Amino acid sequence: MSILMSSTIEQEEKIKTLCSYLSSQVFPRYIHSELVEMLEEENLFSIDDKQLEYVESLHDASRVITALNTIISILETSSLSTQYEALFTESIHILQSYQIVFPFPLSFFIEHKRTNF
Repeated sequence: MSILMSSTIEQEEKIKTLCSYLSSQVFPRYIHSELVEMLEEENLFSIDDKQLEYVESLHDASRVITALNTIISILETSSLSTQYEALFTESIHILQSYQIVFPFPLSFFIEHKRTNF
């Protein structure tokens, strides 16, 4: 028999904070504000309590937080390139396994002009 520790409120808040940071700080550096607004209106990259139900354990929450931090780190690098493709894609797959939709592949960000950080 094994004991499964559920995710903490702090971890869930961290996940929400990271998603919010991506939407409000990182996405606007690559895409026009109209598209960012559309993403927000359609709730394409927002996390609610229902989605967090899929993040059941401490391990699950750690995986999601790590995936979000990885995506943010890659998108905030000064020289974004395809060398990060495998890591970026793996992070997206981790999010998707917890029913968190990440709407863009790395190539989308590479193709779009980035504003200065």
